[in-house]
Amino acid sequence: MVLFEQGGFRLRPKCCDVNLHQLRIFYTVARLGSFSRAAEELRISQPSVSIQVADLERSLGVDLFEQLGKRIYLTDAGRVLQDYARQILNLVEEANSALAEVAGEYRGRLTIGASTTPGTYVLPRVIGAFQEKYPNVTVTLDIANTRRIQERILRNELDVGIVGWEVSSHNLEVLPLLEDELVLVVPPGHHLAQAQTVQAKALRDQRVIMRERGSGTREAAEAALRDVGVVLSPAMELGSNEAIKETVAAGLGVTILSILAVAPEVAARRLVVVPMSDVSIRRAFRVVYHRDKRMGKALRTFLDMLQSSVQTPA
Repeated sequence: MVLFEQGGFRLRPKCCDVNLHQLRIFYTVARLGSFSRAAEELRISQPSVSIQVADLERSLGVDLFEQLGKRIYLTDAGRVLQDYARQILNLVEEANSALAEVAGEYRGRLTIGASTTPGTYVLPRVIGAFQEKYPNVTVTLDIANTRRIQERILRNELDVGIVGWEVSSHNLEVLPLLEDELVLVVPPGHHLAQAQTVQAKALRDQRVIMRERGSGTREAAEAALRDVGVVLSPAMELGSNEAIKETVAAGLGVTILSILAVAPEVAARRLVVVPMSDVSIRRAFRVVYHRDKRMGKALRTFLDMLQSSVQTPA
């Protein structure tokens, strides 16, 4: 029996020698890059993790990890198996959830990805309400930029994503969720803070602090500004809204962020929103999932709660 053939590897284990327990341990070590951290997450001893990985390597006839100094790395064979292990374990999770649904239960796991703004300012309260109602469903929220979320959905690492900019793959289904507005934000002592409105070209003379490339906030802002002839050269790029807000509040520059993200600081008068007269920067938050993804009862219920929450904000 050939388990798989890729990259020159032909693995012929006995089917009874490769089991889900071993695959789960291997995948956890590969994901965390550490035997000790895998043991901690799986709540078993580190020697047990090492033994199971060694048994799997003997069954497959290849080395899955190599050690350089104190760190371990996947071999070529390990990287191939990691992809298959992820698919197998995700399918097993889906099967368990489907069987629970047949029995009328809400059980299993939801892995949700979100870009920074919806992941920080929209989803937490919805997840809290969902878990209070369905405590037997484990929900994991991973926050990354829009590009990274799409990549992880395509690899079936996430059940669903909520993103703030364009979706680039025809393999992804997209549902509208919520409209967002991006605004120019300055510190209270800034000379623009007293202006009724400014034109976008005023940004050319400012130290503009922006999110990293791949962020939906960054891409939406740049696209809208290009339409009015303004191309930004950010003085600083930061990977989180919170870091940007603190930097602007300290007087180190100005920024463009979601009104959702800056509302608490504006209310506390730590930041000031300055309207731009010649450009309105709007974008839609979208629910994204793989077109081949099985939409289980738990996921459908969560998305219904999410849609309801944005229609009747707290």
